[in-house]
Amino acid sequence: MVLARFRMPALAVTIGAAVTVPLLSLAPAQAAAGGNVAAGSPTSSAAQFKVPRLSCTSAFRGITPGAGVQVNAFRSVSFAFVFVLCHSGRAAYVPALVINGNEVNYPRMAVRAGNVIKVSAKVTTTGTTVQVTNVTTGVTRKRTGPGARSSDAFAGDNAVDSNGVLGVPSFGTLTFTHCLIDGRALARSHPARYQRVNSRHVVQIATGALSSGGTAFPTSYKHF
Repeated sequence: MVLARFRMPALAVTIGAAVTVPLLSLAPAQAAAGGNVAAGSPTSSAAQFKVPRLSCTSAFRGITPGAGVQVNAFRSVSFAFVFVLCHSGRAAYVPALVINGNEVNYPRMAVRAGNVIKVSAKVTTTGTTVQVTNVTTGVTRKRTGPGARSSDAFAGDNAVDSNGVLGVPSFGTLTFTHCLIDGRALARSHPARYQRVNSRHVVQIATGALSSGGTAFPTSYKHF
């Protein structure tokens, strides 16, 4: 899975009337995360989830639920996701799409708690497509770009880095549904299930078992 890296470009995301959060960037890396990873070089991953309502404190915390494909011997990633953030006591939700490590954020694409989001990434040696859709509002953002060689595919809650990995916001339970790897139920790829833990081995995000249909699993907040 991958690590979202916080940077400081000129633009910012406005939360409410006055609070701003610098835009975010994603960089490929192995990271603590909660979710499922399918090995064996699958070329696509897709999932759906409902945006969680956050219980924010003043602490800056964040996760990036989404679906993606790590590529080129794990050196890069193509990923469709939503930044789910707490900053200065307020929640922010920013969709983003990454192709081979090149990221575009969509701060003007409205996303709110309770919205249903569909994400997908497909990678072949001839081309890459990543897409995020707010099913609730009907708005879609899509990118296409150069191809790559798949290393693995994943769906889950990835980490955010801002001079160190950010803590986890209190998000309750986030359930990933409609999870497909190469167009088939996630379970058919025999994925590895990961819990997110901190440096003291305290579980921060618990990943539940796959549903009987093999296309859904919950992730639950346990510790910041």
